[in-house]
Amino acid sequence: MKEWFSEGESGFIMFGAEHIISLLIIVFIVIFMYLFRSRIKEMHSIKYIFLLSLALSEVSYQCWALYNGIWTVKLYLPLQLCSLNILLCMLLLLTENKKLFAFVYLFGFTGALQGLLTPELYQQPWHFRFIQYFFAHGLIVWTAMYYAIVKSFKITWGRFFKSFLWLNFYAVSVYGINILLNTNYMFLMSKPGKASLMDFLGPYPWYILGLELIAFFMCLLVLIPVLDKSSEPINKDRSPIGA
Repeated sequence: MKEWFSEGESGFIMFGAEHIISLLIIVFIVIFMYLFRSRIKEMHSIKYIFLLSLALSEVSYQCWALYNGIWTVKLYLPLQLCSLNILLCMLLLLTENKKLFAFVYLFGFTGALQGLLTPELYQQPWHFRFIQYFFAHGLIVWTAMYYAIVKSFKITWGRFFKSFLWLNFYAVSVYGINILLNTNYMFLMSKPGKASLMDFLGPYPWYILGLELIAFFMCLLVLIPVLDKSSEPINKDRSPIGA
């Protein structure tokens, strides 16, 4: 137990068997959510299970860092995009605010996917941090899918663009904190040490612009199934079918 909750040893292999198994579990739960969406919609306890799980995930992560004496301001403030989205997911589950859903779905969902496919993770499989990492990112995906699939929340074009404005405002704020504390939250000062999508986007600071463009097009892609078309103007010149 002590070794399981220790700082851990370097042993993570990207797209190794354990990584793929973790991804499949997350995908399976999304498929299960879709197939049984009608029944799940009536189970109001689900959102409280998600809420408690998100809280336990973040608290246990911070406790793990403190227990092993590795907690520092430079690494463990909840300023990374996924850390922010864990907090926003909790707030979404409490309020069911559709503006929050737009941000969580667009940036929590896509950001968590990128984090799941190219994890910033070192610990060996089934270590506490390995499990907590995939569980936390999976919870962001499941929360976003719960409101998209089960609750049928939609996103308007207005909320889409406003969410991007809020993301950039947050990034500018974090950039200021990075300068003040000499940190690298959101990887705005340099690329992560592990292999990631950023490796294909050129040197600093151009990879940030590349990430912005990729995020925009990824969000456009995931927007398609949840786009609110009810706000589209009606063509008055169009005759009713059969008229």
